Amino acid sequence: MAGAVASCHDLSDGGLAVAAAESAFAGGFGLNLDLSRVLWKGDQSAKNDVTLLFSESASRHLVTVHPEQRDQFETIMSGNCFASIGVVTLEPTLNITGISGAAVVEADLAELMEAWQRTLREL
Repeated sequence: MAGAVASCHDLSDGGLAVAAAESAFAGGFGLNLDLSRVLWKGDQSAKNDVTLLFSESASRHLVTVHPEQRDQFETIMSGNCFASIGVVTLEPTLNITGISGAAVVEADLAELMEAWQRTLREL
């Protein structure tokens, strides 16, 4: 699997929303994510966009994979709980589509990074 994983970020503080933004900041690429593709093993009535975006449940990671390594990565991960929920883009934006198919996040990475850094500067 050497070289298959481009990045990996835990879904701890802030859940998927924060992990996606931080991953995008670090890589300088955008992300298009689809919450309807996120695996959910709990009570289906509790599955909603906010929970999927901000849940800090243990043992979850956001992994980006080089496109040419996707098949190899998925073969190695077979038997584990994982799902392809989006793609990396060259456009510097974070776009997240909710369960219903409506956009729930459409944000410019520069604006997101400034908001994130501003809170750190204020500490």
